[in-house]
Amino acid sequence: MLQPNPEIYWKECLKMKKLYALLCLVLFAGCAPVQKNTPVPSPVPAPTVTPIPTALPTPSAPGDEVMWNDLQVSLLQAEITGSYVTEFGSQRNPTQGQQFLWIHVQLENTGQENFNLPTVEHFSALYAATEFKPAYGHRQGYLDYTTLGATLFPGQKVDAWLRFDLPAMAELKDAQFVFMPKSFQLGVLPSSPSFPWGGQHPIFIWFCER
Repeated sequence: MLQPNPEIYWKECLKMKKLYALLCLVLFAGCAPVQKNTPVPSPVPAPTVTPIPTALPTPSAPGDEVMWNDLQVSLLQAEITGSYVTEFGSQRNPTQGQQFLWIHVQLENTGQENFNLPTVEHFSALYAATEFKPAYGHRQGYLDYTTLGATLFPGQKVDAWLRFDLPAMAELKDAQFVFMPKSFQLGVLPSSPSFPWGGQHPIFIWFCER
């Protein structure tokens, strides 16, 4: 029986080891996870926040006059009532938990040209940081603001009443009357606790009671 040549045998073994090592390297490279270059997003700058002005002007006293352009406005009288009789003779009762605030307002055109009378939406009442808009009034024996004409002539002076529905616990000394010639409401929505219009549009405020 022929004996293998030791030199040839070890050469063949060395070739097999090299081939095995190469095969393992290829297999390892195929199984290794592929590293991807994930782009790093640029930092987004923080948005600039503009603080909402919430300061309202210092209220005037009842009877004090304010001027906006050629329009002079004053709060003549304020009062709170329960039920009342309408101009049609029917009795109107407040919604449960509410009462009626009445504002007697006077406006005068001090200029030389006709002036558009502000609509009722330009007036509000404030109580406990809440805004209230005018409601249907027409109290018997009292001129309602909605019955006034649309135009104030030079030198013309008019006065009439506005009605607001306030909580039943509200007191006249804690209520305020507001005139906004350039906007319809102080807050974004009616009865909003914040007043973002402050500082952006003219606002005139009166205490309802001295």
